[in-house]
This record gives sequence, structure tokens and C-alpha cells, in this order.
Amino acid sequence: MQDLPSQRRPLGPQLHGFHVCVCVADIDVSQRFYSALGFEALPDLCHQDDAVIWRYFRRTGSDTLLELLQYRLPPCPVGHPPARRELVGLNHIGFHVEDLDAIAARLRDLGATIAEQGVRPGYRYLFATGPDGEYLGFAELERR
Repeated sequence: MQDLPSQRRPLGPQLHGFHVCVCVADIDVSQRFYSALGFEALPDLCHQDDAVIWRYFRRTGSDTLLELLQYRLPPCPVGHPPARRELVGLNHIGFHVEDLDAIAARLRDLGATIAEQGVRPGYRYLFATGPDGEYLGFAELERR
């Protein structure tokens, strides 16, 4: 059996940073939500034309980017997040936080729904929904 190209040379060293793209119904509503969570717009990476608007954001000190994407022509149909988190596919966008209680309060102020909260060995967590129903996970790791 012949080796696949991916088996010959690992890509690990070539990969650095990543971004998450969320397709949204109203980019201005989503920008206000994520900006309130500490994401700052990167104007050099923003674009719009007749068909699409996209904007990139970054949290200070992080190389992970958030991309918000709104299709205008034709308008993007609103999808539905999975009814249960244990379904195969994209599950949630996760963040590590210093103060889970402060994040929960901020999310409630923003009108987000807290879907689940709990404690697991080594961390406390909560899951909430963003403006378009996307699942967001927040974990406060135990301090040692």
C-alpha cells in the first residue's frame, strides 16, 4: 500500500494560529456582542461588497482570530444549531477565562442564553449561545 502524502511529511510545524468563522444574520449585532467580550476589529482584514461582508477580530494577546461573515446576496438562510451537544460535527467555540462568574454576568447582560453550567475535574464551565445560536463554551481552569 502506498503512503498518502499526508503520511510522508507532517504539517504540524507549518501550522500556526487559526481562526474560527461564524456565518451571521446581522454582522453589526454580532460585532457588538463579540466586541463586548473583548474582541477588537482588525480593519485591515475587513471587506465588503454587494454579496458579502466579512470582518476579522482578535483578543489582545492572542493569535486566534474570529471571522464574522454575512452573506447579503442572496441572504443566508438561518441555520439551526444542533439540538444536542453530543452530535457529530462542530460543537462549540471554546474560551479559557479568568473569572467564569464575571463572564456569565456579562453574557446575561448581552442577552445570551446560558444553556449549561457545571464543574468537572480541573475546571468550571458554562455553555451559552451567541446572537445566531452558535454554542460558546467558557472554562475557568483550577488555579494551582
